[in-house]
Amino acid sequence: MRIKKHLNKIIITRLTLKGIGKLYFVPLLFLFVIIPSMTFMNFAAEYDYDTCYYFSYINIQSFFPFFAIWWTLFGFREYIEGSGREILTVYKKNFLPELLLIYIFYFLHFCILILLYGIIIRFNYWKYIFIFFCQSFAFFSISISLSIFLKSIAIPFIFSILYEVFCMNANADFLKPINMLSDNFPDDIWSILFPYIFIFLGSTVMLALSKKQMGKL
Repeated sequence: MRIKKHLNKIIITRLTLKGIGKLYFVPLLFLFVIIPSMTFMNFAAEYDYDTCYYFSYINIQSFFPFFAIWWTLFGFREYIEGSGREILTVYKKNFLPELLLIYIFYFLHFCILILLYGIIIRFNYWKYIFIFFCQSFAFFSISISLSIFLKSIAIPFIFSILYEVFCMNANADFLKPINMLSDNFPDDIWSILFPYIFIFLGSTVMLALSKKQMGKL
C-alpha cells in the first residue's frame, strides 16, 4: 500500500508538469542553454579561467534559485487560485508532498548541470551545493507559502522577480543581511553554513505553517 501511495504521488507530479504545457521548458532553457551560453560568452571574451569560474558562479545564483518557483506555482495554480479549488482540496487537502517532489526533481536537474560543468570545463561547484540548495529552497518555500496564504500566485511571483532583481543589484554592505546572493566565494565551511542554515530553517518554518493553511483553501 505504501509503494502504491508513493507511485500515486509520482503520477500526480508527472501529470502536473505535463499540464503546464510549454511553460515546463522555461527552467530547462535557462539551466541548460542560457547559463552555459553566458559561460561560453565569458570564454569568448577571453577572460581568464578564474574570472569565468567566478562569473558562472554568480550567473548560477542569479537564475537557478528563481526558477525553483516555476513548476510549483504554475503546476498547482488550480489548487491555489483556480475556480474549482474547493473541489480539488476536498480530495487533496495536503499537496505539500507533491510540491516537495517537484522541487527535488528541479534540484536534480541542477545537479546534472553542475556535473556537466565539472566534466566539460572542470568547474567544480559541488562545494557550494549547500548555498545553491538553500537559495533555491528559500525561493520555493517562501513563494509557495505566500501563494497559499494569499490564494494567488501573482503576488508571490512578482515578489520573487523583484527580490531576484534586488539580489543582482544590491551590493551595499548594509543590504547584505537581506541579500541571499553570495557575491564572493566562501572562505571556509562556516562561511557556507552561516547565514544559509538560518535561511533554510526559516524557509522550512514557512512551509510548515503553509501546510496548516492548505485545508482552508
